[in-house]
Amino acid sequence: MATRVRCGIGLSCGIVGEARSAECRSGKILRIIVRVKPVEMNAFRQRTPKASERLARHLATSIVEGEIEEGARLPHEGEMLSQLQVGRATLREALRLLEVWGLVVIRTGPGGGPTVRRPSSGEFAEQLALMLQFQQLTLQDVSDARLALEPMMARLAAERITPEAIAELRDSIEIMRRSYDDPAEFWLQNARFHSAVAKAGESTIISTIIDALKFIGDGASSGVHYARPELEEVVHAHSQVVDRLEAGDAEGAASSMHRHLDAGRRFIGKQAPQALKARILWPE
Repeated sequence: MATRVRCGIGLSCGIVGEARSAECRSGKILRIIVRVKPVEMNAFRQRTPKASERLARHLATSIVEGEIEEGARLPHEGEMLSQLQVGRATLREALRLLEVWGLVVIRTGPGGGPTVRRPSSGEFAEQLALMLQFQQLTLQDVSDARLALEPMMARLAAERITPEAIAELRDSIEIMRRSYDDPAEFWLQNARFHSAVAKAGESTIISTIIDALKFIGDGASSGVHYARPELEEVVHAHSQVVDRLEAGDAEGAASSMHRHLDAGRRFIGKQAPQALKARILWPE
């Protein structure tokens, strides 16, 4: 800020900055008072959750922590109103929120009411698909995510997998060999294989995301036809992954999984390039 003052002998002196004093051309020391305009700050406003939302979170915590078991039926409305000391509208809205979150199912009629349940990975996949659709992402984006995540889970699985998990993977491969003429069963076992590898990695967060990504888009959902040789190649790739897992070869397992997924993406890109460019759609 610049401040201009007059000294005692009438000289106009320009003083620049925030100095408290300065010397004018006459050599006289001047006392300067610089007035700085204070910064204006907006009032802090924090949204207070509605009573129904607070109640829904309270009940959700009890369900998640196991205080209310899966399959348990919540008390009748009148009893809940008395116990929770809330209004009818608040309670009903809280129960609707729990239903949206997948924590209760509300049945009507005699013997009905809210029953506790746990949300499935499929429901998470639907919500993720909706979010990705808003972002206007494509199956290519889903493929990129799987290429990053699944080899990492294969690496973890090689270090942690149990003999029982190896047996499950080999069982899925054997069923796939018998299902070349049954596409529905073949792709069901394909999903089982990838989910089992992710589960063997013992990272619940990543395995849940992988299951959701497979639900949103994989080889079966791309609409591309797989002939017998391509199906056999999928089975061969699965066998290579399991061999590396059983040997405890973390890098080999990750590499085999990456080659498998990349080969599938390149096949889809060659047969139907428009499939990878298709936007993700929320299942109706």
